[in-house]
Amino acid sequence: MMIKGEIQSKRLASLDGLRAISILLVCVGHLAGTVNFPESLTVLHNLGNFGVKVFFVISGFLITLLLLNERQRNGQINLKQFYLRRTLRLFPAFYFYILCIAIAEQFGVIDLLPGDLLHAATYTMNYHSERSWWLNHTWSLAVEEQFYLIWPGLLCLFGLVRGKNIAIAAIILIPLIRLIMWYGLDASPSAMTRHFEAIADALATGCLLAYLYRDGIKLPKWCHSWLFIVVPISMIVLPSVLYKIDNGLFYTLGQSYINVMAAMMVLRYMSIKKGASYQILNSKPAIWLGGMSYSLYLWQEPFLNSWVTDWYASWPVNLLLTFICACCSYYFIEKPFMRFKYRSNFGEKVARKVIQAS
Repeated sequence: MMIKGEIQSKRLASLDGLRAISILLVCVGHLAGTVNFPESLTVLHNLGNFGVKVFFVISGFLITLLLLNERQRNGQINLKQFYLRRTLRLFPAFYFYILCIAIAEQFGVIDLLPGDLLHAATYTMNYHSERSWWLNHTWSLAVEEQFYLIWPGLLCLFGLVRGKNIAIAAIILIPLIRLIMWYGLDASPSAMTRHFEAIADALATGCLLAYLYRDGIKLPKWCHSWLFIVVPISMIVLPSVLYKIDNGLFYTLGQSYINVMAAMMVLRYMSIKKGASYQILNSKPAIWLGGMSYSLYLWQEPFLNSWVTDWYASWPVNLLLTFICACCSYYFIEKPFMRFKYRSNFGEKVARKVIQAS
């Protein structure tokens, strides 16, 4: 018997398309300010933050849905298999990228700061305040890895019902932590947007969304119309206005608003399987780009670099090099390990379908 919202098709509708949009936001944000890129578009520099937040919500949603479905089928969550799947999915491409960066530094092509390699390799870059650009983006992968280490264990320890309550508590309490960090502890902007305790509510929002989706939550009628365009627009505009008014409002309340709007977008585009947006998000180019998003995120950093003026970081060569390196990572590292993961008999068919989407 299928529970409400359980996966019945090979992919969850529109999620690859949403990943594609998210990685495009990151790339455009990092392109801004690079050599030859139109100066009029420099204002788009902060779009990367919004793209990463959508990634966090999607990650919390997919991992939680996978775990809930596994518990529903098997009566328990197999942590060993979960971590084996995550290791095969994420580590090969990640550590290959770090190895390439380490080699580049060894030959004097780039300069890293003390601790960069150690913090990147140990998934603690989000707590490394003085970091170079080349490994800077690994902070978000560190946040996700910390989530993987904590969340499945909490579900096993406290059960599904309490797990839902933990997600709700995180969504409520973490903005209060941000308030204390900003107004009471003089935390840096980096800490406000990268420390796990300051941004885990984005992942928790995705976790709660998985519970709601499984229970068959329905969107209000206005979300089915063109009026929904207000959600993605306001997700970017309102926090930006808060930043202009008071930086603290952006780092505290603004981040919560981004999370909620991102969750609404995920639910809406998964639930409504018609219209132009559905066709775009589920088109072959969007699915391909969404599947490539992990390797693209890894390899955009060296080339979409506004701190250097070398040819490889100049528009449009930098974007071309990003896609070339990302394709090599995806087709020669990611995909072979994903095939190995599937051949290794990790779980049932439904679990594999959810994993493929994650």
